[in-house]
Amino acid sequence: MAIGLIPLNRQQLHSNFVVDYMMMYLVPCLYLAAYFGINLLQRFGLPFLDACNSVCRLSNNLFMHLGAFLYVTIFILSLYRRKQFFVDFETHIAEIDVVIQKCRRIAEMDKNRVKAVKHSVAYHFTWLFVFSVFIFALYYDASELYGTFAEYAIIPFMVSSFPYLAGSIIQGEFIYHVSVISNRFEQINTLFEKINQEARRRHAPLTVFDIESEGKKQERKTAATVAMATATKSTFGTEHKLANEMKREKPQQSEHEDEDEMNTSDEENDDIFDYNDGNTNENTESTSEANLPDLFKLHDKILALSVLTNGEFGPQCVPYMAACFVVSIFGIFLETKVNFIVSGKSAVLDYMTYLYVIWSFTTMVVAYIVLRLCCNANNHSKQSAMIVHEIMQKKPAFMLSNDLFYNKMKSFTLQFLHWEGYFQFNGIGLFALDYTFIFSTVSAATSYLIVLLQFDMTSILRNEGLMT
Repeated sequence: MAIGLIPLNRQQLHSNFVVDYMMMYLVPCLYLAAYFGINLLQRFGLPFLDACNSVCRLSNNLFMHLGAFLYVTIFILSLYRRKQFFVDFETHIAEIDVVIQKCRRIAEMDKNRVKAVKHSVAYHFTWLFVFSVFIFALYYDASELYGTFAEYAIIPFMVSSFPYLAGSIIQGEFIYHVSVISNRFEQINTLFEKINQEARRRHAPLTVFDIESEGKKQERKTAATVAMATATKSTFGTEHKLANEMKREKPQQSEHEDEDEMNTSDEENDDIFDYNDGNTNENTESTSEANLPDLFKLHDKILALSVLTNGEFGPQCVPYMAACFVVSIFGIFLETKVNFIVSGKSAVLDYMTYLYVIWSFTTMVVAYIVLRLCCNANNHSKQSAMIVHEIMQKKPAFMLSNDLFYNKMKSFTLQFLHWEGYFQFNGIGLFALDYTFIFSTVSAATSYLIVLLQFDMTSILRNEGLMT
């Protein structure tokens, strides 16, 4: 499977060992036979053609030996990985998916029909472009070699384009696993965002007081007081009417004052509520904060899976990035210092120049996709911590009523702060697999090109009969 770089039944740990690893031993044997056959027997190779000059031989030897270094290194690391990684990866992903589905049910997100992932036009264009570049590179190399060596073209093809194709396939495996990890980060970020949206809508419990009933109570008190005053007045005898005629004005004034004071006190009592008589109305809207402990564990598991994946594929990124760097620099050198001057004078030299340019561009495209997906995975993992911190800033009711949620969210953000400085996708610690790698590579390539472009190739080309 995958031209002898991956076991056949990679997800079955106890399958037939001979059948699974037969291609992984057969293809490298064919490659080594072609490599040593060209170098020891000195046949079926471009350097042994009469039309191949010294520049062509140097270019071909560098391309062939660099490819041998790339393929042998990748093959040894592929044997070291074996099938245990693929089994463990799929097992962990299955466990993570089970917990994610459980959290979706709690968050009532499973009611929405799961729609097929609709990739953007840029996604389809990118993969179509990558496949087109690989097909063109392989077709160009095979057609040129077949025109020179006829039926024996497979021998020089094994030592020219095959190692770079094998290295790109391994990087494609790395891209697949990183994309799976990034997708799981996106799913738990969706669940975190669901809790964040609920925190915006959900407030603390509201206490409702029966203000209207309190006013009715005060009205009943006032009516009872007036009735008592009326009964008291009726007890006076008629014989005292004339004697007390002048004295009634003063009690009436005092009664009016008492009523005013009573009304004032009633208005004050209307503003004084008995908080013990309040009814607390809880917000019974369905919420998904119960998923927080599981989401924190999921995030830790996915980060652990990232470390496992980087440990398996990170070492193979080093020879691939090194080969991409060397081929790109020498391709630019040949194109600017040789092809611009003597283009069309030697078909074999033109073939080697174009082969450098094609594979430098192809490997750079693959390297860029690797860096892009690694950056996306890192950004999605950081986004989880940012969403949790945003939830903490809003101080939702479930966090204020239960210290457990607050402590877990605080521990999660602090743990991720330490984890961010501990891990990111890298090439065995030599360089980080992010966009900063592009800047450092371009800086180093510029320094080497400044030195290489100062060489005067005119005398060499004149001695080879390519210039007059």
